[in-house]
Amino acid sequence: MKKLLLVLLVVCLSGCTQTIQNDPLKNSQSIKQDDKQKVVEAEKKQLMDGIKQTMPEEIYQELTNKKVVYEIDDIITIGNDQNNPTLRLDFAYQDGQLVQFVNKEYGFLDTLPTRMTSEQQAKETAKTFAKVFLNQDVKLQKTTALSGYDTDQYITFKDENHHTYLVALNINVLLKYNENS
Repeated sequence: MKKLLLVLLVVCLSGCTQTIQNDPLKNSQSIKQDDKQKVVEAEKKQLMDGIKQTMPEEIYQELTNKKVVYEIDDIITIGNDQNNPTLRLDFAYQDGQLVQFVNKEYGFLDTLPTRMTSEQQAKETAKTFAKVFLNQDVKLQKTTALSGYDTDQYITFKDENHHTYLVALNINVLLKYNENS
């Protein structure tokens, strides 16, 4: 009987020790997952704050009301629907730095009121984007139009690092940013 109790005691102690040893690991993993989720939420909030500062109010409101956010690899997409978006913004990152932005030209942009803008106003839109999303003050000059955007409805700028910015003049919206690679 004493041997049986001793065996049960040893089994219980080894099992309890194993449980105690595993619990901190599980807690650590849970804490790491919570921290990662907080970072992701902070990034999403920062993107939405940037959108509010750089895009027309209608875009910000549409995304606030119907926001769908997902991340694939290093691309964060914010849209108004996951399957059939009419508004979708793609932010591509490399080593934590924004390298490309694309405002997909779906139907929502066509619903924005016409706000014909001057070259100087479009330049300010691109500069604001650079300041907010790249944390850079840039000097811009008009450059050769991006392929497919060579009409008077668009203007392309290049900064001192040869990064390009495409602005739609009829709605004063930045449609594309490309880092010089």
